[in-house]
Amino acid sequence: MKLTRDYFKASNMTFRYGLTPIQLSVYCYLVSCAGSADYCFPSVKTIALYCNCSESSARKAVRRLDELGLIRCEAQYRENRYGAAEQTSNRYYILPPPRYFHNGEPVYEELP
Repeated sequence: MKLTRDYFKASNMTFRYGLTPIQLSVYCYLVSCAGSADYCFPSVKTIALYCNCSESSARKAVRRLDELGLIRCEAQYRENRYGAAEQTSNRYYILPPPRYFHNGEPVYEELP
């Protein structure tokens, strides 16, 4: 019997943030896409497809996960043939879940 890596791990802390089902689904999808890397870059269309939601719901979920400090979303750009920058994709960094919030900002546990 061959073992496969058809699973991913997510922190139990994820359940403390009151995520909606779509937000949790998007978070889990991004974590699974990242695998052992710290980041991934699926399109919003792909996120919506795999999370069974609309593209606008996927965008809202990404925005909320970013606000909560569970992910960091960075727009990626390239120069087009006219010399102007155009967005090509987003890169989603998977962050360790913050332990709590202070003045609306995520606070991460200090490492020894």
